[in-house]
Amino acid sequence: MVRIGIIGTGVMGAGHARFIKESVPSAQVVALFDIDTEKMAALALELGTVLVQTTDPAALMSHPDVDAVIIASPDPLHVAHLRLAISSGKPILCEKPIATTIEDARTIASEIRVYEDRIGKHLIHFGFMRRFDPAYREVRRLIETGDYGKPTFFRTITRNVASTGATTPGLFTNIAIHDFDIFRWLFKDEWVSVQSHYPRKSSISPEGIADPLVITAFMKSGIMMVADIVAFNNYGYDVRAEVVCEKGSIEIGINGDVITRANRLMGAHTGGKMEENWIPRFTQSYIEELRAWVATITTGVANPDLATVDDALAANEVCALGVASI
Repeated sequence: MVRIGIIGTGVMGAGHARFIKESVPSAQVVALFDIDTEKMAALALELGTVLVQTTDPAALMSHPDVDAVIIASPDPLHVAHLRLAISSGKPILCEKPIATTIEDARTIASEIRVYEDRIGKHLIHFGFMRRFDPAYREVRRLIETGDYGKPTFFRTITRNVASTGATTPGLFTNIAIHDFDIFRWLFKDEWVSVQSHYPRKSSISPEGIADPLVITAFMKSGIMMVADIVAFNNYGYDVRAEVVCEKGSIEIGINGDVITRANRLMGAHTGGKMEENWIPRFTQSYIEELRAWVATITTGVANPDLATVDDALAANEVCALGVASI
């Protein structure tokens, strides 16, 4: 049994805790950190396995009853908590991004690399859960068959009902960062350029944010991305992607269904109720990521799809290209 501590009991921290309780039998949440003691206590009561509740992240990291830690704190705190992680010497799963600025990302990535080189293994992984999503994995499988020809470009959509605290740079580092990572993983390719474009501003978006935002970007192979990011859409959580290949199209629908078009045959989308946020759509992705992380801890065999510090920094580097184009 891997005894896990969680830093942060907001949407992501609580989500991870519930996924572990319900779907990862080889792990148990035994410790929580949050400055909101009432929220922390409510989650502890719900889980029924928590032995430690603390407002000191260092105390959680160093606690002898904690084997591994999930960092799900607000983005600006990730660097500080990753430094505590290095000191702890424990396996870590940190939610993306590695940092909110490229300077901080490069600095903490360098510190993590020195640490991991010294111990001889990756001990800090990052939460890019789409790598474990059945739909994206199916798209990768279909492309690898060669039946659809080489990918030429893809379009991707992420439209949130609401994005509390969103900023224009945050549309890159908190939202588009998932696209930059998953398609780098899917195509085994690197990003070389990013450009921002600004449609007519939505009247339901707060002042001071470029919403919606359209992004064009190129990979080293020449594959192009066209992405639209909507922080406040007011109609339901909407995430989709389509890879256009030489001999067909492979699309991921809102519900995670994979629709193909080739040889004069086309699949159909499923309909139904739209969700308020990303958790229902990616529940299975989070569970599979947690299972892979826990298995890496218990077996000592690294799962190649878990994002490393190099992957996390690569995602931030391309976000920096986007932010520079604002």
